[in-house]
Amino acid sequence: MLTLGIDPGTARFGFGLIEGDRQLRHVAHGCLTTPAGEPLGSRLARIRDGLLPLFQRHAVTAVAIERLGYARRLTSAVDVSHSIAVAHLVAADYGVPVDEYAPREIKLAVAGYGGADKAGVQDMVRRFLKLDDLPRPDHAADALAVAICHVNSYEARALEREVGVR
Repeated sequence: MLTLGIDPGTARFGFGLIEGDRQLRHVAHGCLTTPAGEPLGSRLARIRDGLLPLFQRHAVTAVAIERLGYARRLTSAVDVSHSIAVAHLVAADYGVPVDEYAPREIKLAVAGYGGADKAGVQDMVRRFLKLDDLPRPDHAADALAVAICHVNSYEARALEREVGVR
């Protein structure tokens, strides 16, 4: 399984790519950034253009996105939701299924505690992926955490689908 984790945003859009189901291997991570003064449509096009090479170079089999959580301003929440939609569209173009996870769900799956702080989650990402250093920038580390959450919950979700639970 090749999982693309996404920490969505219009200013900073983190991504992390991991391979495996039990033994995880880091493939790539990074952060797409867009200029604040640019129109929203142009920023979203930059995000799309940054995602396309990941799908073109790698055989991505799953996409996991951090679900929109608390936002200080409504406009920020709307902009983030647009970036989530772009990720869904690109994944759909490649026939890749998408799952979304709440921030507490990600923290629980990675750090064992839904209220874990950012530093604790990032350290667990480093440990899970056997990295020498914390992945940078923070948005990329968060995206790797989303991917790890997806892989860790994959078998449980498959069982739920098998028995018809939702």
